Amino acid sequence: MTLQFQIDFEQKLPASAQLGMQQADDNADCRWKRVIDGCIQLVARRQQEFTVDEVILAMQALPNPPNTHCLAALGPRMKEVAKTLKYMKSTDRVQRSKREASHGNFLRVWESLIWEGRK
Repeated sequence: MTLQFQIDFEQKLPASAQLGMQQADDNADCRWKRVIDGCIQLVARRQQEFTVDEVILAMQALPNPPNTHCLAALGPRMKEVAKTLKYMKSTDRVQRSKREASHGNFLRVWESLIWEGRK
């Protein structure tokens, strides 16, 4: 089986990281992808800026949410949703995760393009 991927040479990530993100997305449960996309939309409507911490909290608040084998698939989902659905755009800022399981890892801050507070 041949793994096909597209390397984005204009981005800051090395090709190896892009390949890993593509593999994580390819292996993620399809139902999980649809539900996490909805959670991203929900958070983007409610918050002007957010990180994946808030998306994870939205997912955990659902009754019986689907799961995926590796939470690393969330990064590629965020990029894909930003690119195709245009719910948000990335910023050049990061902040430390507030989730204990993330051990304070740096997370990208996203700016909502559908924030309902703009009305």
